Amino acid sequence: MFQITDIPRLLPEILLLVLALLVLGSDIFEKWGRTQEAQLERVRSSASLTAIGLGLIFVIALVQSGYIPFTVIPETAAPNFFTNIVRNLQAGGPVGEPITGAFATDHLTMISRLTLIGAALLTSLLCLDYRPTAHPAEFYALILFATLGMCLMAGATELIIAYLAIELTSIPLYILAGYFRNDMRSSEAGMKYFLFGALSSGILLYGMSLTYGFAASALAGNSLGNNLTEFAQIAALARIADNQGILTLGMIFMIAGLGYKLAVVPFHGWSPDVYQGAPTPITAFVSTASKMAGFILLLRLLTTAFPGLTGTAVWGELSGWTSALALLAVLTLIVGNLAALPQTNAKRLLAWSSVAQAGFVLLAFVAWASPQTFDRDQGTVALLYYLIVYTLTNLGAFGALAAVSMAVGGDEVADLNGLARRNLGLAVLMAICVLSLAGIPPLAGFFAKFYVFMVSWQSGAEWLVVIAVLTTVISLYYYLRLLKAMFMEAPAAETPVEAPPGITAAVVIAAAGLIILGLFPNIILGILSQVQTVAGF
Repeated sequence: MFQITDIPRLLPEILLLVLALLVLGSDIFEKWGRTQEAQLERVRSSASLTAIGLGLIFVIALVQSGYIPFTVIPETAAPNFFTNIVRNLQAGGPVGEPITGAFATDHLTMISRLTLIGAALLTSLLCLDYRPTAHPAEFYALILFATLGMCLMAGATELIIAYLAIELTSIPLYILAGYFRNDMRSSEAGMKYFLFGALSSGILLYGMSLTYGFAASALAGNSLGNNLTEFAQIAALARIADNQGILTLGMIFMIAGLGYKLAVVPFHGWSPDVYQGAPTPITAFVSTASKMAGFILLLRLLTTAFPGLTGTAVWGELSGWTSALALLAVLTLIVGNLAALPQTNAKRLLAWSSVAQAGFVLLAFVAWASPQTFDRDQGTVALLYYLIVYTLTNLGAFGALAAVSMAVGGDEVADLNGLARRNLGLAVLMAICVLSLAGIPPLAGFFAKFYVFMVSWQSGAEWLVVIAVLTTVISLYYYLRLLKAMFMEAPAAETPVEAPPGITAAVVIAAAGLIILGLFPNIILGILSQVQTVAGF
């Protein structure tokens, strides 16, 4: 039962909803001006309110999590306004059972919230100068609604909440992808994203219905409660049921449905066209925050609802859903990296790179093939670290590309020619992001890949690590093509490429984060290790 004391535990989500409504409401006072100056002021007001609001929500979530030293207030400290606020916020920290059994506020949710809200903040900075031509309040409110859905996805522990959170995330992103209606590529991206998203939702719902049917049949004659859509309840019923064929089929359909959201092969067909056609900041948002929320939901679903669904070993130590994800990882790594090789459009190249990066994330799931809880915990830490690093990397890379496309009017690889001569700082920042994607030390991308390789090897998937290393070598070719264009090719023009302040700030933050997390990974590894990968979390 929901209690009034649960409200602080939902504070970040409540604040995201309030901020979205505030952005929409404030535009009422700005929309009546018809001059160009009035329209520009309208855009700036919505963008600034979104960025400032997300920054405040990020700080509140950080204080609530208790992950920073200054939030630790001794019990003996004299009560004052500041200490009372901090204590009240921390009362809603990572403690307690899931709210009504449907939404967990544990360490996994806290870490996901911070990353997702941070990604939305950087996206809003990218959009400060990459301005929508009309209805700016709706544009930024859609980003906020999508972020709210992602946060709910990360904490969902029940099928209905999980599905509603997915739809709350997806529908705003469909609109954002096709937001520029006068641009045919943007309209095509929005339509393709919607059609594939509708198909994936149908597949996901079918898997959920099969799982619910299994739970209802297994409950007959047992007194294990009647919350048949809760992940933990499904796992409890699976342990006493004789025939798990329907449950296995439901799990496969749900993996396929989420596979579309994550753009893993063979469910990736929509992603290159959507990433290329959508506005570049939205492409950055879809390829990072949306994927992270999907992977976190997949982690909760498989390890909480289906922890014992291992089946018979298929490849070495891998069995059950770990073997299925291993197969998807191999296909994703091979197809994503090979398809990126001939690309001449930089956004499309990074889109295929994003497909390949999803394959590396899937490697961390095979740690569940190990019977040791310690190895599983390491797999979760590797998964979270990789997702955080990947989010920073892709936001920085697409952000730098957005600045170039605004200045030169295109996003082909050839449009990057001579960027170092036209804007050395921007070229260096983009190079840092590209090198991190390639896994070059000492950047965070190297440590993220190494950590994932290590846990996969320890889990008995040596062959999978070998394939991943080989595809990493292949990826160096197309990543080096970007660096070659920026630093070695002659520029098409000598005019400087101006990087707008908002985009510059977002890319600088992303690049600085990659350097710091690469040199000092322990800054967040201690926090990530608080997530315990056990059945039911």
